[in-house]
Amino acid sequence: MRSIKKIGICLLAAVISFSSFSARVAYASENSADNYVTRDGNGRQPVPDCYVVSKTIYNLGNFEDPNPDAKKKTSVFKGPRDLFIDDNDNVFIADTGNNRIVMLNSDLETVNVFYGPEGAGAFKTPQGIFVDNDGDMYVADTENHRIVHMGSEGELVEIFSNPESDLATGEVFSPSKLIVNDTGYIYVVRGENIMAIDGNGTFRGYYGQTNIGFNLSDVLIRMFASDQQKLFATKRLASSYINVAYGSDGKIYATSLEREEGEIKKLNSVGTNTYRKYKTVGNSFQNPIKKWWNKAMKSVVAGQSFKFGEYFDDDFNYIEPIFTDICVDNNGIVTVIEQLNGKVYQYDQDGRMLVAFGGLGEKKGTFSRSSSIEVDSKGRIYVLDQINNNIQIFEPTEFIQNIHDATSTYNNGNYQESYELWKKVLATDENYDLAHIGIARALYKQGKYKEAMKEAKIVGDRDTYTMAFDEYKYEVLRAHFLPIVLLALAIVIAVIFLIKMFAKKANKGYWKFLTEKNKKMSVGSGIMYAFNVILHPVDAYAGIKYNRDRINPLVPVIILGLAYVVRVAYLYVVHFPLASIETKNINLWLELVKLWIVPVSWIPASFMATSISGGESKMKEIAFASVSSLTPYIVITTPLMFLSNIMSKSQQSWYGVFEVLAYVGMFLLLFAAMMTLNNYSFGKTVGMMFMSAFLMAVMWLVILLCYVLTGRMIQFVISLIEEFRLNFL
Repeated sequence: MRSIKKIGICLLAAVISFSSFSARVAYASENSADNYVTRDGNGRQPVPDCYVVSKTIYNLGNFEDPNPDAKKKTSVFKGPRDLFIDDNDNVFIADTGNNRIVMLNSDLETVNVFYGPEGAGAFKTPQGIFVDNDGDMYVADTENHRIVHMGSEGELVEIFSNPESDLATGEVFSPSKLIVNDTGYIYVVRGENIMAIDGNGTFRGYYGQTNIGFNLSDVLIRMFASDQQKLFATKRLASSYINVAYGSDGKIYATSLEREEGEIKKLNSVGTNTYRKYKTVGNSFQNPIKKWWNKAMKSVVAGQSFKFGEYFDDDFNYIEPIFTDICVDNNGIVTVIEQLNGKVYQYDQDGRMLVAFGGLGEKKGTFSRSSSIEVDSKGRIYVLDQINNNIQIFEPTEFIQNIHDATSTYNNGNYQESYELWKKVLATDENYDLAHIGIARALYKQGKYKEAMKEAKIVGDRDTYTMAFDEYKYEVLRAHFLPIVLLALAIVIAVIFLIKMFAKKANKGYWKFLTEKNKKMSVGSGIMYAFNVILHPVDAYAGIKYNRDRINPLVPVIILGLAYVVRVAYLYVVHFPLASIETKNINLWLELVKLWIVPVSWIPASFMATSISGGESKMKEIAFASVSSLTPYIVITTPLMFLSNIMSKSQQSWYGVFEVLAYVGMFLLLFAAMMTLNNYSFGKTVGMMFMSAFLMAVMWLVILLCYVLTGRMIQFVISLIEEFRLNFL
């Protein structure tokens, strides 16, 4: 086992090293654009400039620093950590390294600097600032372990310290990021929670904690561990929050380290995330099974993988995004800043990416370490850099303004206006996918379902296509109810007739092979015999076992070819919202390997396993039995590809049942073949199935290792030839 593990590790390393060069080159070529959107699973798509830097602020300008300590007077920022822009476009900066709050007016001129309210002591590394509608400031005075509430002129109103609570964890109160809602509640980022404090300084509970889900080890520890062991058991914690923002819709927008549900959240009044999610995380014992089942059912659809931000930087190094700050404008457009790659990502009200720009660096438009982001009433984005000690202001272009207006008018119910705005976007960039989605949804809302389906299909938007198709289907059904019912009845009768005829033919092929003792299996009867395996697997495999010399080796080859033809036909015929792969991405060789790899490699693996454990089967009948396991796939997939054209993504669970049944049937036939051909007991058959699967996996590893090593050898020879050419020719 250890040697196999070492081989696996070496193989993985070889695969990674062999593929890394070409992957880096391809990825680097995709990263040339300054503004882009990510196509799920297909890299980056360049878009026209959406934001341009209009101004950079480094200091207080002409304003004189009022620091009472003359030696510490300075006009430049030092490690600033937070920004806030109020309703009048006044800008507030938590200039953390200088222990002050800087206020700029809407013309970006410094008008005030606050070092702490009189009578309350000076600020000490303030890391957060929030300003309410009255102009009152709430400062997260981090190292003083307090929140300071000041009036618009900097006068002390009140101080909030760590509120007492039965839920207190004993951790030090060091507020960093905070917001205040319209009712006066203060929400403070505190690890895995957001703490709520009312206007009287009373603790009002924890808010928005991510469900950590079910864990079997936790249950076992609680049931069987001693009290002493429980003390040393590691406590699982929910993912930590990083930052918060307050939206005009009354929702709390937050960023976190949550990798299961999504790093960006929109929390309602009870702390439930209502923004776009990766997947649902539950907490009951049934959820692991439910999650697996849902995944199996949905795997039949080419659902595009979705992530906030990107999991690879510009150099193709893997990262897990850390969104240091979030802001939301009055239309619900969400913008976040990512720390590790310095990118700014913007999403619409439903969590679809609008644009990404920025990056790491010291030139204009890039950041060394972005710490905060804000947006003003004009749509300008402000990014605070705590290392470069500056604020860069990004002005929106007409292109992104049209996108914002299109999403906003759609959400306000002005679908025709939204349609026209998306047309303007396409006139600038016809490859902007979200414009096609926006047009499709606008058409759907106007009842133009066929046009909506066509537009959604252009960019692979299965959700919108499904909505439009379902409505179109019901329209057709209402208009032609009687003819459709009669046609459906005729199809059902025809299917029943075909099933009976198929069963009869299969049974005839079975008996013909058994009764014609002196004749070799004909191709026709052999194919029908293979399909009879579905109806009577034990009897069929027993007949093969005792007549192995008469098996026609051409029959398994034909069945393999037939299964492949069905697979290819399925890929092109299946209804768009239920397709398992985009038509443009179909690789016929890859599909052949995916379909044949199990039954073909099972033949030598099963033969090796049974040969060393008293098995009676020979290679010929194993080959026939293994390939005949593909017959459930052929029988189920053939009608399913046509049936899919009256179904949509909303019926994917029912559709997925049939897909799963095809593969379950394949496994059961392999099991029945192993048991019958070798006269094994049930228990021994289970063991030999595992042994065969293990040998099959080893075969795959060896073949893949040879492939990788051959590739490395070819690469080495090519490099030698190139070196010789450069030095001697």
